[in-house]
Amino acid sequence: MMKTIGKVCFFGFAIMLPALAQNLVQTTPAPAVAGPSFDMSVGYTYLTMPVPSAGRTGLNGLDFSGTVGLGPRWGAMLDSNFARTSDVFSTRHQAYVLGVHTGPVFYPVEHGNTRVLVRALVGAGLVDGAVPIEGTENYHGWLFRPSYLVGTGVEHAVSSQLGVRVNADYVRTDFYDSTGAQRPQNDLRLTVSFVFRLKEHQPRPSTQLW
Repeated sequence: MMKTIGKVCFFGFAIMLPALAQNLVQTTPAPAVAGPSFDMSVGYTYLTMPVPSAGRTGLNGLDFSGTVGLGPRWGAMLDSNFARTSDVFSTRHQAYVLGVHTGPVFYPVEHGNTRVLVRALVGAGLVDGAVPIEGTENYHGWLFRPSYLVGTGVEHAVSSQLGVRVNADYVRTDFYDSTGAQRPQNDLRLTVSFVFRLKEHQPRPSTQLW
């Protein structure tokens, strides 16, 4: 699965690079136009997932997201995240969380090249894992259910087309306990990603009288 995601990431970069190169080699100034801004991000994610009667286990993976800026303070985001571990508390079973969420993002504070974001996204989560029962016995399965996340982050622009973003999120998913009953999960997720700005938001030009 991680190899497949790596290939998707590579092809995503291959698709994005021509557009970025075209913006870099543009020599004539483009006229200011009104409209939304667009950016894409890719980065590393770390998620802690609670396992009933065992504690928490850490998962590592990748995060992909895209944002449409509808104004200086508001936007809409689509976020996809995959995190995995090869063994859950020596049960010899892997665990992974795959989530896709979308919703609004708000930028309450902006100072220079740095801004703070707050987001609340809804979607779905696929959780695969294992729960130790007794001795060498364990319960293993997967569950696909609605999911949501709320979080905050800091984004710093390195250049006009590249930025770095750090997010901390609370993610609500569902999985089974040792009896096979479905239980809610309170996951914590940290993401560090590179942000590629495909189009900046430009104010509508004012009319001048000569």
